[in-house]
Amino acid sequence: KNYIDKRMELPFFPNARTVRNAMDRARMNSAIRLFDKYAIQGVNGGDCSVKDLMAITADDFQILVDDIDNADASKVIFS
Repeated sequence: KNYIDKRMELPFFPNARTVRNAMDRARMNSAIRLFDKYAIQGVNGGDCSVKDLMAITADDFQILVDDIDNADASKVIFS
């Protein structure tokens, strides 16, 4: 919800496409998080559960919100 609210403040908010792209990015963030936890750090001997693989956490979306908050406004291509 925070991501969508922030994204709606930016120009060219296309709604459904933005939500789909946000979900895709959150899934990628989840995969990166799991890879780091299980493959890099070796938690649980590198074995993750199906539940872990299916979970997208609030932190996976928070990265998207942080990207908007930390964006360099001078490099925004929309006016």
